[in-house]
Amino acid sequence: MPEDQFPIEIAPVEPPPVQYEEKQISFDIEIDQFLWVNEARAAFRVSGKGLTVAVLDTGLNTGHVDFAGRIVAQRNFTPDNGGNVNDATDGNGHGTNVGGIIVANEDHIGIAPEANIIPIKVLKNSGGGSFQWIDSALQWVLDNQKKYNITVVCMSLGDGSNRTDDDNLSNDPIRKKIRELRNKRVAVTIAAGNDFFKHNSQQGMGYPGIIRECVSVGAVYDAAEGSFSYGSGAKAHSTRAGQITPFSQRLHPTVNGYTRTDIFAPGAPVTSSGIRGPHGESIQHGTSQATPVTAGLILLMQEFYQRSEGELPTVDDLVKWLRRGASSIYDGDDEDDNVVHTNRTFLRADALSAMDAVRRQIQKNALRRSMSS
Repeated sequence: MPEDQFPIEIAPVEPPPVQYEEKQISFDIEIDQFLWVNEARAAFRVSGKGLTVAVLDTGLNTGHVDFAGRIVAQRNFTPDNGGNVNDATDGNGHGTNVGGIIVANEDHIGIAPEANIIPIKVLKNSGGGSFQWIDSALQWVLDNQKKYNITVVCMSLGDGSNRTDDDNLSNDPIRKKIRELRNKRVAVTIAAGNDFFKHNSQQGMGYPGIIRECVSVGAVYDAAEGSFSYGSGAKAHSTRAGQITPFSQRLHPTVNGYTRTDIFAPGAPVTSSGIRGPHGESIQHGTSQATPVTAGLILLMQEFYQRSEGELPTVDDLVKWLRRGASSIYDGDDEDDNVVHTNRTFLRADALSAMDAVRRQIQKNALRRSMSS
């Protein structure tokens, strides 16, 4: 197992990544337009209703209007909040931003705005955490999955490493639990990592994102947002929609088809819920933000499939549909930054096309049933 302590999975920006404002604003409009999220929700009549996401992070601003009435449980595995196991209050802001991206439904509108959420605090307010806390949190999810109808787990965290395989993790307890969740058709989305620049532009992902049984997520920009300089040393001299962020770690299937980066999604900059009061707002950058975008899309896909078929789809199918409906992005065509590019084609999520891939599968299922009757 990797070292016990690890940094929060977030790439700091200059100015600071978390900016708070006391005002009402809709969810990040660029993400909505870039992914066709509104169109997907309307066309397929989905919102995540009835499903629950467990967010393993720094906790949640449980008093925020964005989450009212949909926090079905909470759990704290850190010494923060007096060590109260039933108090997952977020004193950092990262977990609240992540949670809002998935399920916010008031000042901000998340990807799956009617889904329930369970904040599980595995990272301290200072940002650090223990793999033992994560292991315990995943066991809690396994023990309570049916009770709360948890269908997605979101883990925007990592150890800062740069791996190309998970060969030495066959007995890793966290991997075993992720595998068990996958077998129960619960998707575990994990950030690819923010240290591409730090690792000298070498392909790879951090732990636990490298685990093949998870859904690993890299980050792209969703619009022309100007230039950014990150604390890791990565710099984007200019940005445009679909451009891979210079901090995002990445692993192409030609390097390892089993542990590749499954999908890319918008991750910088993302406006979401914040920790300053019931109307707080934050803007953050990272594969940490791309991961909940993907978690939200999976909730929508699960809802649509389950409504027709009476059961959750397999995680294998979810990844297949995400990738089948994705847009191709070439790493090295329009990137304007200070990292070396792979000159490989990766896949970027598209909500409308992913949902259409689910629809086509449902039609195939119906045809197969009619032919066998």
